[in-house]
Amino acid sequence: MSNLKETKRRIGSVKNTQKITRAMKLVSAAKYSRANQAVLRARPYGEAFDLMVQKLAAACGKENEAPLLKERKNTKSLVIIVSSDRGLCGGLNSNVFKKSSAFIDGLKKQGAEVELVLWGRRAVMFGSKANARVLHKEEKILEKPSFDFAKKSALEFSKAFVEEKYDKVYLIYSKFVNAMTQEPTVTQLLPVHVPNDTDVNSADAQDFIFEPEKLQLLDSLLSKQLASKIYRVFLEGSASEHAARMSAMDSATNNADEVIRRLTLEYNRARQAAITTELIEITSGAEAL
Repeated sequence: MSNLKETKRRIGSVKNTQKITRAMKLVSAAKYSRANQAVLRARPYGEAFDLMVQKLAAACGKENEAPLLKERKNTKSLVIIVSSDRGLCGGLNSNVFKKSSAFIDGLKKQGAEVELVLWGRRAVMFGSKANARVLHKEEKILEKPSFDFAKKSALEFSKAFVEEKYDKVYLIYSKFVNAMTQEPTVTQLLPVHVPNDTDVNSADAQDFIFEPEKLQLLDSLLSKQLASKIYRVFLEGSASEHAARMSAMDSATNNADEVIRRLTLEYNRARQAAITTELIEITSGAEAL
């Protein structure tokens, strides 16, 4: 009888947990829809902005002395790690941290000193165990992505880079691919990388008159591009978090169904066995009389 009570209690417990996971799935689905739309709207703007900067940098040619494009030997790196504040989103954060650990180890093997900026509560927890100095911590970054915060951060990183406090600035985050796939990604923020694309050349900009002067304009656009890139990372991270949590809670809800089915079968078998035992006892007692 005690086994029956324990099995029934477990069934009730799993059903209560299933209610929570189903509710979390619905909440994440609603948030994911908004976050996905924000990412899809931001990408075309970001790609067009990047192309414009590339063409302007190509137009400047050998005259280009933009401080944010200067390549230096990497002796000191700043690594920014972006994570969610809450868990229950599958391997989203753990994948980012594995990528971060491997990347930081690689920088150290190259002889670079590494400092960390941690955005997100889970990243802060990771940073407490990382073998690197933590420069700054911030939580609730992905909860409501802020362009103002991205712009402020871009200015701070740019100033530190120009003052040669850091030779490289990297950002590690979850890149949103689709509802089922989120890729841990490392991107170099500074110095800004302008690819040598055959489609991007100085001829594209010869028909334009620049006001202000093109080198001054390039400096201004590079700062804006950096802020835009950081903000897009926030949007990508937010969409990744909600997609991963939606998927994880959907799996948990389905698994709960299977556990309930198995426990119910176990309960029915135990009850049937108990009833059979009682019938045998009654029959045996009647025959004894």
